[in-house]
Amino acid sequence: MSARDALVVGRGMPASVLRAAIFVFGIAIVVVPLSEGVTVGTFVVLLPAVLASVYAPASPAPAGVVVVAAAVAAVAGGGPLRPEVLVLIPLVHLFHVTCGLAGAVPAAGRVHLRALRAPALRFLLIQGIMAVIVLAVSLLPVGRADPLFEAVALAGLAGVALVIVWLQRVR
Repeated sequence: MSARDALVVGRGMPASVLRAAIFVFGIAIVVVPLSEGVTVGTFVVLLPAVLASVYAPASPAPAGVVVVAAAVAAVAGGGPLRPEVLVLIPLVHLFHVTCGLAGAVPAAGRVHLRALRAPALRFLLIQGIMAVIVLAVSLLPVGRADPLFEAVALAGLAGVALVIVWLQRVR
């Protein structure tokens, strides 16, 4: 074993920085519904779930935050492309990724910044795809679609499902 392969202890940032980031992203997730006027679901369910996620990022609490944030955004009403929802998408994703990283690192551990490169690139790729999807959705007509168009779309979805099933059976 060479000196390059040896484990260097003490480098990197403390895992507590990840938990602090979970707290910051979680509080931001709580603030967005509050800005829309939703207080009951935010304070009763979302805030305790965020605090539980900081304490135990590998628990089911982060999944609860994601689900409750989506439900609170849906209950708030308004269009699906309103600014609050568009801000909530990357916030929830950052919260999810940070909880995943913090859940894999012991609370007293350290994280090398090089270990964050792959998750950061994956985050950027997914957010880029989301931006394209949001752009495509914003170009769709708002009114009722032609029934023929809906039938063709459903047939296309069924075809995609059949291709996926077929590809799974080929393996």
